[in-house]
Amino acid sequence: MSSSKFSALAVVVCLLGASFYMYEFILQVSLGVMTNELMRDLSLNAASLGIVSAFFYYAYMPMQIPAGLLHDRFGPRRILTFAILVCAFGALFFSFSYSMWLASAGRFMMGMGAAFSFSGALMLIARWFPAGYFPVMTGVVQLMSSIGAITGELPLAIAIHRWEWRPTMLYLALLGIGLACLVWLIVRDFPPGHAATPYSPGDRHRPAHQGDAIRLSRVFGRMQSWWVALYSFLIWAPIAAFAGLWGVPFLSAAYHITIANASMACAAIWIGIGFGCPFIGWLSERIRRRLVVLTTCGVLGIIGSILTIFFILPTPLLYLSLFMLGCAGSGQSLAFSVVRDSNHPSLIGAAIGLNNMATVAGGAILQPIIGIILHKNWSGTMADGSPFYTLNDYRFALFIIPVSYVLATFISLYFIKETYCQQAFSHYPKEGHLH
Repeated sequence: MSSSKFSALAVVVCLLGASFYMYEFILQVSLGVMTNELMRDLSLNAASLGIVSAFFYYAYMPMQIPAGLLHDRFGPRRILTFAILVCAFGALFFSFSYSMWLASAGRFMMGMGAAFSFSGALMLIARWFPAGYFPVMTGVVQLMSSIGAITGELPLAIAIHRWEWRPTMLYLALLGIGLACLVWLIVRDFPPGHAATPYSPGDRHRPAHQGDAIRLSRVFGRMQSWWVALYSFLIWAPIAAFAGLWGVPFLSAAYHITIANASMACAAIWIGIGFGCPFIGWLSERIRRRLVVLTTCGVLGIIGSILTIFFILPTPLLYLSLFMLGCAGSGQSLAFSVVRDSNHPSLIGAAIGLNNMATVAGGAILQPIIGIILHKNWSGTMADGSPFYTLNDYRFALFIIPVSYVLATFISLYFIKETYCQQAFSHYPKEGHLH
């Protein structure tokens, strides 16, 4: 096969893997544009809505380590196909739910399937593209997630206004089934003519003593893995909490605008992520540094979150501050390049799983915490059958967001080691030499 044909096939395979990430982001952020409808139809308040939303992450987060190991062992093609179907079935179940716990079960199934999306896409990139393309292609995957999140904002709000939320979720379930069919038919685990090395990810002939427990212990036993994971958590938690759920109702309360207009404003965050992820990947490779870019993302988050939450801004400045939040969240994309730099190729799946688990923990923790704080400060006022929260209620609850960015900046400055864009393991040494 010619190199041009190989490159085209690599792009198609990896874009299909990234399409699952886009699809799960539509599902992940969908509750942000149906908060009033869900509180009305399922008799929820801010606290219980935050819990329902967080059930997505309660499944997503603990599945990250198994997801990495399963991708290593069985390959992305089979795992991704099955995971998409699980995600789609969760959306179908959610569309027929009539109580908080049934809705939570649907979100849990969505999260369980979605847990395999990002790690699967990165595994395909690691196998189909040269190492130098990894940061930029990771940014492209994040761009696809931004497209999914934008679709889950304004277009989904319009669809819900036209068809209500139940039929809309049913249509999303059917979309997932179609995507699963495409992945099964087109995606392959390795490029044509791939010659597996003894320690390449997914190699079934790996020595028995290089088992899952050994690989996990090598990843978990390095403090660098944990510092990068903590940074990823802190830099992405505000995005999961604000853009994923509470940003639309907050902007609607702060600026007295409709849900559709608030969704359009929140889309600026995802545009910032879509721009920032590939750009900071390219910039990092260009200057041969990781940490200065990670720190810059943290500073952008501090500025953008303070402006957005505590000031009433003119529309252009509001969109700019939301765009800055998106660029700040892009730091978690580059963190995966630090993970790849720091780990042996046979450990990439497990290392990506740990980092992604920490990243998505933000939604599991911050979404319900903000909802609980909102409900604790609620005056008891109702509007159109759902609880009404004031601007001050939102500001008090959202104060945790700039704090998160401050901590992320501190960690990138003092605890994460610079890799200078070089892989610590450029070859495949013997088992005894792995660190």
